[in-house]
Amino acid sequence: MEFHQIDCLKVHLTFLNILAIWPGDNPSRCYVYYSRLFLLVFVVTFITLYTINFYFLPQQLEIFAEEMIFYFNDLTVLSKVLAFVFNLDKFREMLDILESETFQGDTPHEDKIIKKAKQNALLYWKITAGISIVANSANVVMPMVVHLIYSIDLEFPVCRYSFIPEKYMEIFLYPAYFYQSLGITSHMLYNVNCDTFLLGVMFLAIAQLDILDGKLQKVTDGSKKSGDGPWLYDNSDHDRRSFMEINKCIKHYDLVCKYCKLIEQAFNETIFVQFSLGSCKICVCLFRFTLPAPKQYLIFLSLYMVVMILQIMVPCWYGSQIIEKSRQLSFSVYSCDWTARSRKFKSNLRLLVERAKKPLTITGGKMFLLSLGTFAAIMNSAYSFFTLLRHMQSR
Repeated sequence: MEFHQIDCLKVHLTFLNILAIWPGDNPSRCYVYYSRLFLLVFVVTFITLYTINFYFLPQQLEIFAEEMIFYFNDLTVLSKVLAFVFNLDKFREMLDILESETFQGDTPHEDKIIKKAKQNALLYWKITAGISIVANSANVVMPMVVHLIYSIDLEFPVCRYSFIPEKYMEIFLYPAYFYQSLGITSHMLYNVNCDTFLLGVMFLAIAQLDILDGKLQKVTDGSKKSGDGPWLYDNSDHDRRSFMEINKCIKHYDLVCKYCKLIEQAFNETIFVQFSLGSCKICVCLFRFTLPAPKQYLIFLSLYMVVMILQIMVPCWYGSQIIEKSRQLSFSVYSCDWTARSRKFKSNLRLLVERAKKPLTITGGKMFLLSLGTFAAIMNSAYSFFTLLRHMQSR
């Protein structure tokens, strides 16, 4: 049975379809109108009102920092929405490559590698979605519950909308709360599904590198004939088969390179914005912990910061995996019986080795390399900004 790899991404694409940024192959006119209206109401208008709110805030560092908690994240969401809107063709081409014959497993072992990558993609989606839903519920549902039971003043889940005059605040309290709740929930779903989609395609890229690594180590074994008796060799046939196998590996490597390039092109701006603002988001969360807050808000803030760190750490971790596994290919090829092969085989092998010496990488804005070194630098910057804010607060 044919092995389909994009099955593990269907849950992401389903949510992105509901969130109006994945129209599928043949979107209807109704969906086009729905998409424009949804993005206008819950992305453009939401972020515009949030931005206007800062102009009316009191000039106090504590209030300003608290209002910034979601703002950096909303700017990141905007970059993800724009990435899917303007790079839709690249995402479709990426999925086509995943379903191509070259990317399918030829042996049960290769199928097992792909299956494990798919399971990891789904598992990470479940973990991220679970944490995000709990955090969002603590921020959106709990204030309303406490307000209704104990008659405590209701606080907006995102920002206070300071531009609304006090005499009209009572009129707009519940509509504004409902709008912010829907808006921040949709942004949470954008984050979950866009981030885990990126991780999903990276998992599948790593699986292809593992498969290619195994093929290169056994590139000269395909021409051995094994029966009930001893191994049999035919030198001319052996060389021909080995030459064909190394050519297949080169074509496979070319397609993996193209696939990783598509990942970079599709998520280029998103990675740049997310990593540029990553230290700011973590810094603001750390600073907010130093201020008084109810228990349910601290629970939300803890989970929120965990998700913000995972947004940066996990792509960096698997970006490092892609770098290391692609670099390993230039050594794996020497595990085969290459010394007795023909000159044409050795020439192609040398070509592959020279190409593999430059590892595959994924970068954002030609600045942020997906690697653990980048993650460490972002965390260091976040702590530096946090100590600066604490110093300003104590003055």
